[in-house]
Amino acid sequence: MTTLKEILSVLQFSDLTLLNEQGDLERVVEMVDITETPDIKNFTTPYSLIVTTGMNYQYDQSGLISLISELNDIQVAGLGIKLSRFLKKLDDEVIAFANKLKFPIIEIPESWNLGSITHHISSFILDEETEKLHFALDIQQELNAMLMQGLSLNMMIERLSRLIKVPVMLLNSFHQVESSSHHFHQHSEHVQKNLNYFRRYLNSEQIEPNHNGVFQEEYAIFKVPAFKYFPYYLMISNVNLLNYPISLLTIEQAVNTLSLAIYKNSKIKEAEQQDVNHFFTSLMSEHPDNLVSLTQHTDLLKKYHIQPSKFYQVIICGIDKEKNVENSVYLNERYQMTFEWLTHKFTAIDPSISIYMSQGERRFTILLQRRHHYYSEYCRYIQKEYQLFFNSSLSFGIGNEVSELSQLPLSFFEANEAYDNKYEQGEMEFIEPYKSKSVEELLQLIPTNKLKPFIIYTLGPLAYPQTMKEKELRFTLNVYMANQCDLTKTSEDIFIHRNTVKYRIKKCEEILGQSVESPDTSLSIRLALFASEKISL
Repeated sequence: MTTLKEILSVLQFSDLTLLNEQGDLERVVEMVDITETPDIKNFTTPYSLIVTTGMNYQYDQSGLISLISELNDIQVAGLGIKLSRFLKKLDDEVIAFANKLKFPIIEIPESWNLGSITHHISSFILDEETEKLHFALDIQQELNAMLMQGLSLNMMIERLSRLIKVPVMLLNSFHQVESSSHHFHQHSEHVQKNLNYFRRYLNSEQIEPNHNGVFQEEYAIFKVPAFKYFPYYLMISNVNLLNYPISLLTIEQAVNTLSLAIYKNSKIKEAEQQDVNHFFTSLMSEHPDNLVSLTQHTDLLKKYHIQPSKFYQVIICGIDKEKNVENSVYLNERYQMTFEWLTHKFTAIDPSISIYMSQGERRFTILLQRRHHYYSEYCRYIQKEYQLFFNSSLSFGIGNEVSELSQLPLSFFEANEAYDNKYEQGEMEFIEPYKSKSVEELLQLIPTNKLKPFIIYTLGPLAYPQTMKEKELRFTLNVYMANQCDLTKTSEDIFIHRNTVKYRIKKCEEILGQSVESPDTSLSIRLALFASEKISL
């Protein structure tokens, strides 16, 4: 867009003079209107430059104050007055009022007639906008060619910087420097200065980039919408040095191409990661013997981010479910961004840590390949940082450590089970280590209709005794098994003679049809006795 400043800087219009020193020359001019009617506000459009002789105000310039106020309200670019025709000089009150609004008043010298100045400025605007359009499309075409050739973002950013002749920086979705032009490579203080401004920009109420076509500050920031909810940002420095034919359109066309480049790179990385994820998922379902043989193929394992080690431990991470969040585009973007964010955070702690995605369950597998005594503290730190950036929460299930690759599926199973136990209880933002299940918890996993036949087959009539004699025998058998088949200890516990215990155990063996002291039989009897107390007939 053409500004008053650009028009006045052209040699052809150098005799046009700004009458009020506080007039804003950065106002955009899209067209020129010539008029002598006081009610021009009803017929003109925003961003017009109004030119007039001011004949209606020859004897009373107070009307100019009302006119300026009305024109300013509808975003007119400015007022050009040929003073030599009628007014000769503007009253101080008119100048002061225009300064208050920063509304530009420009004197058109006697050498110009209004028709001629209108024609020449209109032609200049049209020619300038055409040239700006051509320049913007040329830059886009050059960047598109780089994209098609598969050249890197770094090269594209550097080329853009050289074309517009100012420093350029690209920040990723996590507000970190992704790429920058050569101006920053040996000047960390410039990088920090840019980042400080960027943080102020994010914290300000005006989050939107500069859409008015005028670069009024030292920096301009543009969203690069490769991702709808997690955009990149293009930061232009020294924008006051940008010269014709560089315009807002130039930057917008560059942003479009950069968006495509970032999106393309993202999809390539996703495809590569899917291959890694698939390998790891297959690995976790392999038989331990197959994993032992796989340890010989270190190059293959390295390709999938697994290194030879005497220590492995799996942590399962999931994004806590939120109510009323059903936007699939947002959820997909957040899942992918969370993976990249976790990878960055954990590898900063330890480069040997690997992260895998479980697409179906939308979880992440974190593989520790070195011992970390403070992994719980790491997880708590990650939870806090994630909340700050994503405004959501993470939970973790932690498996036990193992010393061999063949045991890795066990740690993977434990981490998932620890996570599932808390998740199914509706808990959020937890860090849950795996706890071995008790016998009772294990038995609860077996359906009742399958457990009852085992109880009755193992204990016979002692499973659910009906007579006093059967109840007495079952009680004695239960205490005897609890005391590791020790006759003396059993007799002391139930206050009967040792021989009586011996007699009752013999009767039990007759009913069961086998010795109660053999290892296999002993385990079955103890499990059946325990289970029968939990399940009624």
